[in-house]
Amino acid sequence: MDPIDVEDLYIFQQKSVTQTSRIQDHKMAAAAQQSLTLQVIHGPKKYDVKLHLPENEAGDPLCVRHLTDAVYSLTEIPAEAQKLIYKGKSLKNPKEDLVALGLKAGAKVMLIGKKPTPQDDEETRAMNEVESNMEKQEKKLSDITYELDGIHRGYLNKEQQADSIKHLEKRLAGVAETLMRLLEKLDALSFEEANKGARGKRKSLVNKIQVLLTRIDGLSRGVSDMLARWEVL
Repeated sequence: MDPIDVEDLYIFQQKSVTQTSRIQDHKMAAAAQQSLTLQVIHGPKKYDVKLHLPENEAGDPLCVRHLTDAVYSLTEIPAEAQKLIYKGKSLKNPKEDLVALGLKAGAKVMLIGKKPTPQDDEETRAMNEVESNMEKQEKKLSDITYELDGIHRGYLNKEQQADSIKHLEKRLAGVAETLMRLLEKLDALSFEEANKGARGKRKSLVNKIQVLLTRIDGLSRGVSDMLARWEVL
C-alpha cells in the first residue's frame, strides 16, 4: 500500500471543507428566500413584518408583491396606494426579488400612503357599478355589430333589412345615451390625491367609454349610409 502524501491529504480536506461550506451557504440562502423579517415605518408607527413564502410558490423568491400584501394586512392600505421606499429607492415592481434588491433581515422600509376614507369606499363602489354597466353596454354593442354585419352580408331579405336597420339604429342610440350618463357619473366621482389606484382606474374607464362612443359614431354613420342607399333604391 502506497504511503499517504500529507500534502494531498491536506488539499483533499480543504476541498471537502470548501464544498461543505458551499452547501451550507446554499441552504442558508434558500432558507432566507423562504422567510424574511423587515421593519416597515409608517409615520410614527413601526411594524415588524414577517414574510413567509406560500407553499404553492416554493422555489420562488420573496418579492415586492409579498411585502405589499403583508403591509395591506397590517395597515389596510391597498397595494396601489402604497409607496414603499428602501434606501431612497421606490419598490415599484411587484415581481422584483426582495433579496436581490438588497433587503436583509431587519431592513427598514419606509411606507407612504393611507387607507381609503369612507367617502373613497363609497366612491369606489359607485365606480365599480359604472364599470359593470359599461361592460354590459360593450356586450350590447358587440351584438349590434354582429347583427349589422349579418345584414351587410345579405343574411336578410330586402323587405326585412330596412326595418332591422332602423331598429339597430335605435339600439345604438340607446347604448350611446347610457355611456354618456356613465361618463357623467365618473366625472362626479372624487378621490383623494393619495388614492392613485382609484384615480387611475377612473381615468382608464373614461378612456374605454370614449373608445366605445367612437365605435358607435362609426357604426351610426354606416347605418345612415345604408338607409340612404335603400331610400334611393
